[in-house]
Amino acid sequence: MKKNAFTLIELLGVLLLLAVIALITFPIIDNTLTNSRNEAYERQKDNIIEAARMYVTENGNYNTSQKQLSFQTLIDAGFLKDGDILDPRDSSKTMPGCILYNWSDSKNQYIYEYSEECSLPTYAVGDLLKVQVSDSETQNIYVLEVNGDEIVGILDRNLPGGTVAWISENDYNAAGGNWSSDSDEVKNQNLYEFGPVTANKALNEITSTWNRVSEKYLPSAEDILKLTDYYKELESSGEIENLESKYFMDYHIFISENDVNCSSGSECQEAINAAGGEKYLLPEWVSINLATTGDNNAGISYWTSTPMNYSYLSSPSFAWRFDALGTLNYDLVSISDYSGIRPVIHISKSNIVSKLEAPEYVNPDDIS
Repeated sequence: MKKNAFTLIELLGVLLLLAVIALITFPIIDNTLTNSRNEAYERQKDNIIEAARMYVTENGNYNTSQKQLSFQTLIDAGFLKDGDILDPRDSSKTMPGCILYNWSDSKNQYIYEYSEECSLPTYAVGDLLKVQVSDSETQNIYVLEVNGDEIVGILDRNLPGGTVAWISENDYNAAGGNWSSDSDEVKNQNLYEFGPVTANKALNEITSTWNRVSEKYLPSAEDILKLTDYYKELESSGEIENLESKYFMDYHIFISENDVNCSSGSECQEAINAAGGEKYLLPEWVSINLATTGDNNAGISYWTSTPMNYSYLSSPSFAWRFDALGTLNYDLVSISDYSGIRPVIHISKSNIVSKLEAPEYVNPDDIS
């Protein structure tokens, strides 16, 4: 019987035909897919621009200096989701760049632009920033930490409104203690439990309109002391327990043993440096603008949130504060004559108005 089958030449002809078809159609398909991805990319950019537009409309005039928004800011504020910034051209990557925007007087509105090349500014500990704390108020802060899109900073001056007790006797009693009859042990425990009630009340009242600040509180003594090499030395050896008392004692032993005599900020800095005590020094900006806030009663020191362990002074009635010389000190928690409030705040980078190149402060030397 005669067999029906393709010959080798016929098979090669078919394969050759398929190859020709593939050569013709593959670029068409590839171009179609590429165009589709690029179109999706453009739509994605439009979506992000629209999210930025809604964000600025809802939150007001941000970044009067920078005029740019990161995608993370829009995500944190709920205007985008993580998946909204995946790059349609390569879903394993996120979209590059940020949103730039500028006010147009002629159009009386913001003009938005997606930019792949824009570089968002970076900030470091000690940078001085002007930030928008409410729709109508700005403050200057020194950077303590940078956590992603959030800045943790301390104000460059005490809040206006006068000096205040850490916790008054009345507030202590109202919180559940009895100032006149509590034992030292009970009073010490209560101070740790109640915290700086009076100072916190004043803080919340003075800053009640700061609707662009996510957190605000008195700095702990550790928040400030961690800026020293002394803290880093203890941290590396795992000995930061009772940090405040250790620092205070070691610092004053060093001062005494090296006959460091000084009465002003810069003079003390020079004398301590000359004696080899650099590790105890705090940055100058820790104590700038004390008693120079436009309110002469704002204080020559500021409270921390940290009470003293009463075993150190055999008295449970003291809390730590920082004074005009930039040193850790202490005072009676019920005394309201000297210490004001200099809060730490958490705020989004989107609220940064500008980075200030020169410190705006009055030298502690000028404080009598």
